[in-house]
Amino acid sequence: MIDQAELERQFRGIGLQTGDKVVVHSSLRSIGRVEGGAPTVVRALLSVLGPEGLLVAPTFNFREPRFDPDATPSRMGVISETVRTWPGAVRSWQPTHTVAAIGPGAEALTAGHHLVGGGLSIDSPLDRLAAQGGWVLLLGVGHNRNSTIHVGEAQAGVPHLHVPYGPDGATSVPISVKGETIKVALREFPGCSEAFGAVEGELRRRGHIRDRMVGGASMQLMRGADLIRTVVDLLRDDPTILLCTSTACSRCPGARAMLASNAGHPLSPNA
Repeated sequence: MIDQAELERQFRGIGLQTGDKVVVHSSLRSIGRVEGGAPTVVRALLSVLGPEGLLVAPTFNFREPRFDPDATPSRMGVISETVRTWPGAVRSWQPTHTVAAIGPGAEALTAGHHLVGGGLSIDSPLDRLAAQGGWVLLLGVGHNRNSTIHVGEAQAGVPHLHVPYGPDGATSVPISVKGETIKVALREFPGCSEAFGAVEGELRRRGHIRDRMVGGASMQLMRGADLIRTVVDLLRDDPTILLCTSTACSRCPGARAMLASNAGHPLSPNA
């Protein structure tokens, strides 16, 4: 059984400090038995970050027909949902890739997320967090759950981000805020992440990853800005490097075809 003190020891051991800002992608099950469950993990992170730190979690709900930031649950696991419902947590209004944040700066980080055109676009909360020197912590999950990689895709200007989801090609989602309905326009649609493990080798070659174990879970910690820069560099060398090879994938085969048709100038860099 892992308690809060042990969690704090391991979070400090990997390099998190008082006053840090961090987005956490997590799997409680991978850690093993935690005394008190997901709330203990969140308390441990908040204790390490201290009163000046900022804890962020993806609280994505993807393609629900309607989104209410106060009520729609996260689909990103129990730790994420615990952050969403934590006293004082602030959740963004973006209807597909919303985030929740706890701590000073949470309001500013999440403000206007629904206005930037995509959940993981330039000037989205994870982009802002990286620009502020924030960290990315993978807690028992791999890079296929590392959403800041999608921000790197946006910075690199990959063209397939502009292909709407699904056969209906919807480019707006209704959200319910304080009893009112608002239509949120979508201009970027983050796709498949199953090939995102391709980033790890280059991150390690550049010395950007710190490793540690907590319980049965491996952890990786990296600066968001280092991650985004690495993704942009990789995509400029090979625009297909983050696309999976499954013929059953609803996104990657079409993305490959789009890149092939733009062979001379496949990317329109934003960074």
